[in-house]
Amino acid sequence: MQDTADLTGRWAGFLSKIDERFQETLSQAQTILPQLLDYQQFDTVPFANAWSGIESQAKALIAKIGDTWQQTVSVSWEAFRDDEETRLAEDGEALEPFQERFYGIYYAEQEKGRRLMRQLEKDLRTYEIRTFAEAGKKLAAKARENLSADFCCTQCQAPLPVQEHFYRSYYQACHYCQCTNTFEPGTVARMVEHFAVGPMAEEQALDAYWPYWELLQQWKDQGEDGVPLVTKDAVLQAYTTYIEVFLNARIKMIPVYQERYEADRNAKIAWLRKYTLDAN
Repeated sequence: MQDTADLTGRWAGFLSKIDERFQETLSQAQTILPQLLDYQQFDTVPFANAWSGIESQAKALIAKIGDTWQQTVSVSWEAFRDDEETRLAEDGEALEPFQERFYGIYYAEQEKGRRLMRQLEKDLRTYEIRTFAEAGKKLAAKARENLSADFCCTQCQAPLPVQEHFYRSYYQACHYCQCTNTFEPGTVARMVEHFAVGPMAEEQALDAYWPYWELLQQWKDQGEDGVPLVTKDAVLQAYTTYIEVFLNARIKMIPVYQERYEADRNAKIAWLRKYTLDAN
C-alpha cells in the first residue's frame, strides 16, 4: 500500500532514534560506572544510585515506544484507515481487500515496536547483570588484596592464607603454633556478598535465564482464546532450570547457602506462581 509509506517511514525513523539513544545511555554507563567504585573507595551506594538513574532513563526510552504507538502512531494509522474506507464506500468499492492489506501492515508495524522493546529490555538486563557482576569481582579482588596483608596469627604473627570463600567469618588454625584464629572478612568482603554475589551468580546462569525469559514473554502475549502455545508448566520448568543453575552458582561462592537451597528454590518458584503465572 503506497499510501502507508510515510507512516511506516516515520515509525522506522522513530524506532531507530530510540535504539540509538538507548545504546548511547548504556555506552555512557560503561564509561562512568566502572570508575565509581575506585573514586568512592569501594563504597557501593554511589554506584547503586548511579545505576538507578541510568536504569530509569533506559526504561523510559523503552516505555516511550509503547506510549508513542498507542498515543500517536496508532491514531495516525486509524485516521488513514477511516479516510480510505470512506473513500472506498463513496466509490462503491469493497472494503474487505483494503482491510486485509491494511491490518496486515498495521500489525506488522506494531510488532516491530514490540520486538525492539523486548530487545532493549534484554540488552538492559544483560548489561545490569554483567555490570554488577564485574563490580562484584572488583570488590572481591580488593577485599582479597587487603585481607592477604592483614590476616596473621594472633599468637605468633605468622601470615595466614585467606580461603577461597572469604565472604563470611571462619576459623583458621595456624600452621606454625596451632592457634585457632577467627577470620573476619571486613566491610568490603561483606559488601560483595550483599551487593554482588547475586549478580555474579546470575551472570553464570544467563544461558539458562534467557530461554525462561523468552517463554515468559510468549506466554504473556498469547490470547486467552484457543489452545495456548506456551503453557504455565513450560514457563515454570524453564524458570526452575534457571533458578537451580543460579542457586548452585551462588553456593560455589558461599557454600553455607547449601543449607537453604531447597527453601530458596521453593520460595522463588512459589513467588513466580503467585505474582506472575497465577496473577495474569
